[in-house]
Amino acid sequence: MQFRSTGNRPALAVTAVLAVTALGAGTLATAPAAFAADAGSGSGSVTKVADEGRLVDLKIEQTHVPDTVNLDQTGGEVTLGWTLSHREAYLDVTLTHTATDQTFHTRVQAPAEGTRFSFTWDGTIDGVDAPNGSYGVEAEAKLLDGTGEPVYQGWLMNVVRSVNPHDYTNNGSTDVLARDAAGVLWRDDLRDRPVNGQATPAQRTRIGSGWQTYKQIEAVGDLAGSQAGDLVALDGSGVLRHYLGKGDGNFSSRARVGGGWGVYNKLTGGSDLDGDGRTDLLATDTAGVLWFYKGTGSVAAPFASRARVGAGWGVFNQLTAVGNIAGTAAGDLVARDTDGVLWLYQGNGRGNFSARVRVGGGWGAYSQLVGAGDVDNDGRPDLIAYGVGGTYLYRSTGSTTAPFSGRQSTPLYAGEGSKFNNVA
Repeated sequence: MQFRSTGNRPALAVTAVLAVTALGAGTLATAPAAFAADAGSGSGSVTKVADEGRLVDLKIEQTHVPDTVNLDQTGGEVTLGWTLSHREAYLDVTLTHTATDQTFHTRVQAPAEGTRFSFTWDGTIDGVDAPNGSYGVEAEAKLLDGTGEPVYQGWLMNVVRSVNPHDYTNNGSTDVLARDAAGVLWRDDLRDRPVNGQATPAQRTRIGSGWQTYKQIEAVGDLAGSQAGDLVALDGSGVLRHYLGKGDGNFSSRARVGGGWGVYNKLTGGSDLDGDGRTDLLATDTAGVLWFYKGTGSVAAPFASRARVGAGWGVFNQLTAVGNIAGTAAGDLVARDTDGVLWLYQGNGRGNFSARVRVGGGWGAYSQLVGAGDVDNDGRPDLIAYGVGGTYLYRSTGSTTAPFSGRQSTPLYAGEGSKFNNVA
């Protein structure tokens, strides 16, 4: 605001000092301002001629950002904080995944007390679990009144989670693949933890078309040592193909594993059946003999020569490698017979199985059973069952006699129980 002198005499320069005293942390002190006054008018009119500005020196005094956070150990969240020199400010924070440039933004307002500005990140970007890896954490602080220059600080934070063999996006959460009648393959990225008690899809992505050429598409975990999940696909001429997961939800160009696989009518993979730390493959031939293909970790030759497990497996119309759900020596297998009864075969760590255990009947209601990795993040792999009547999650218990808890409904594939002919 300006006040101007009205007399004819020259103005006399005076200085008025405006001050805010007895102020605590975060209070804005005001610098001296110069005013011009009319010395002879008697009106008391003055004109403000200069303002030297604020004396506030805003600083980020401390950073409370971990170098590494394991979101599986923190419930999927991490609290980040910055201690500023003043409260009358706000903080703009940006997290950038350095490999993909995915970003998360938030504004942090002043705390009720003190000068530590903090917020809790839930580990997601745009509602989807954020990928693992290095993040640039940038904080820019500004005073509420807009004066002064913003202050900036950058930090690096590494986000890690436990490896999930059914994860194609490197974010720890299960991804489920499904092929529709037109041959298009879709990926549903589930949340890494239940939402309102349910396994919930966060995002659906189109992988691509042309997948109708395959008799079966099977998720097989990390075959080649890249940590991302891989696929194998068996075509109508009996050639098996390997799709190496890239970790971003997509796959490298297919590689030919070999011919002669047309003798098999069921494939399943994703379990470490011999306890060597690599996933393996099982295949049942038309005579009902089950064969074990040991995973090698090689991209060029992902499987060793087959080994015979045993005969009599023709009574089953669904085989699913589910990982170590029973807490015993190695990965396990569930098999559904033609009467709809599900059986558990516990891996013995040598590429074979202990005597089967009856899980229960009624499983004929499902067209697909998927060993889906650790869906609910309790440290044990789980089973997803897909059918016309709905899609359900069966959580594993770690028990050899009752390996699954009661089924739980999920909005995954809601209303789409007959849309997909291959779920993996």
